[in-house]
Parts: sequence; structure tokens; C-alpha cells
Amino acid sequence: MTKNLQHDSLAKKILSDPIAAREFLDHYLPESCKSLLDMSTLKIEKESYVEDNLKQKFSDLVFSIKMKNSQKAFIYTLIEAEVSPKYWTAFKLWKYMFLLLERHKTKKKSKLPLIIPLILYHGNTPFNVPRNLWDLFSEPILAKTLMGGDYQLVDLYAMPDDEIKQKAHFGMMQYFMKYVHTRDMLKLWEEFLENFKPCIILDKEKGYIYIRNFLWYTDSKLPEDKYQDLENIIREHLPKEDKEDLMRTIAQKYREEGIRIGQESGIKIGQEKGKLEGKLEGKLEGKLEGENEKAISIARAMLAKRYPLGDIIALTGLSRSRIQELM
Repeated sequence: MTKNLQHDSLAKKILSDPIAAREFLDHYLPESCKSLLDMSTLKIEKESYVEDNLKQKFSDLVFSIKMKNSQKAFIYTLIEAEVSPKYWTAFKLWKYMFLLLERHKTKKKSKLPLIIPLILYHGNTPFNVPRNLWDLFSEPILAKTLMGGDYQLVDLYAMPDDEIKQKAHFGMMQYFMKYVHTRDMLKLWEEFLENFKPCIILDKEKGYIYIRNFLWYTDSKLPEDKYQDLENIIREHLPKEDKEDLMRTIAQKYREEGIRIGQESGIKIGQEKGKLEGKLEGKLEGKLEGENEKAISIARAMLAKRYPLGDIIALTGLSRSRIQELM
């Protein structure tokens, strides 16, 4: 390795000279690239972009150069210090380029500099490893298509409602997501259920996968005095026998939320008896023995949302007096 590093240092020392670097790049850069660059502005960037744990394998040189339109470009060279080519060179090169780009990313909508990757290999065996990132994938052409071009955009903002409605069951999600920021959630529900009447049966057959989740989300946004109105809308559009089951979706939300609060507060979920210590929505002092800790955490979460006392008793099994103490 020492001998290779000496070779590496020699190449880096030579190319650090502006004259040698200009001659090297003038010879190896494609004409289409050189026609955009002002070679007289070539400058060696002092900062290294190779990760510390890889500096024994690679030595990097970064040349900055102005383009003829006054924008800045970077020519990124990695000098291979191994005696044999490494299979993941193309991957590492992309990694380093992204590190370089990261340092030029700003909060403003500015353009990133051009980077021209270049490898100087001086091993003693043929360089026979993949030359680009895509050839490292099992499906190179597909990888380049999916990852090298524009990312796929599902633009609900620009998508007409009629187009969304034509997608039947799947359209339910897109329609609700498109208008989820509306202030009037009740109006959204009325329009949504009216527009997707034919799809309600489809959603029922699939376990109300969309409506259940929409209800779960709506409850966190809807004022308490509007909740009865929402139930009336649900009752009007959904089969009567399903209404109670769907309303339990909201109760399940608080069950999960109570478990989460318990976990965050250091409660050991699953213990039927034991000691509860710590803080949960304020200061809780002393020891609680002989009570279901899981039920207490659920009750606290439901109380925070002013859930009816009867529903809390039914879901947790706690006594009315115990729940009132928690209040």
C-alpha cells in the first residue's frame, strides 16, 4: 500500500500544478464540455471530499473552473491508489459527488454546479469494472430510466376532479388527499361521500380501508361540537350496520395513542400489576398497585380528547370513580 500511495502522491502533486492540470484536462475533457468552460480560470480546490476512512484508497483533486456564462463548475478527479480496479468505484464516485453538491446546496432556489467526474487509474491490471452507476444494478436500463430521469409526480393539485372520480375505489384516496387541507371538514365529507357513492360498497368489501383512515384523520382536526354532525353525515351515506363499527375506528386510535403515551413515559405496557413511576401529562406521584397500567394510559389519552366517560369505562374496564380521579 505504501508504494501505491507514493504513486498516488506523485500524480496528485503533478496535477496540483495549474499548467499540468490544464494540459491534462484539455486533453481528456470532451469537446462538448470544453466549449462551455473558460480553461484560463482553472483553480485547485484545497478541501478534500474523500471520507477519512477511504483516504488510504483514494486521493481526490477538485478543480473549480468558471463556465463561459460565469457560472461555476467542478471537475472531480479521483486518483485510484490500488493496484487493481475496484468494483464499486462508480458508486463511490457518485457518493463523493453528492457530498460536494451538498456543500453547495442553499435554502434559496439556486442551481447546483456542474460536476465532471474523472478517474486517473494507474494500476497494473486492466480496468474492467463498471464505468457508471447503472451497470451496478441488476436491471441497468430500468434503473437509469427510473432513477436517472425525472422523478414520477402524482400532482393532485393539477388533476381534475373528473379524472380522479374515474379511478373508482383508488380515486377515493386521491380526492380526499387533494382537499384534506380544507377548513370545512364536514363539507369535504359530504362532497366526498356524494361523489363516491358507487365506491362505498367497494370500500366496504375491502374493509373500509379508506373511510376508516379518513375518519381517523378527521377526528384530530374536527372541533368537538362538530362531531355529532360528522356522525350524521356518516349515518346518511353508509349502511346502518357499519356505522358503529366505523366509529370504533376512532376509539382504536385512542387505544394506540394511549399505548404510545405509556411507552414514552416509561410505562411497561402489558403489566397487569406493578408500579407506575415517572411523568405522564403532568406529575404523577406515588405508587399505583393492583391496577391495569395499560388501561390507565389509554384512559388518560381519551380524557385528553374529552371522550365520553361511558366509552372510556367500556374500553378500559376501569371504574367510574378511578377515571374521575384521573381527571
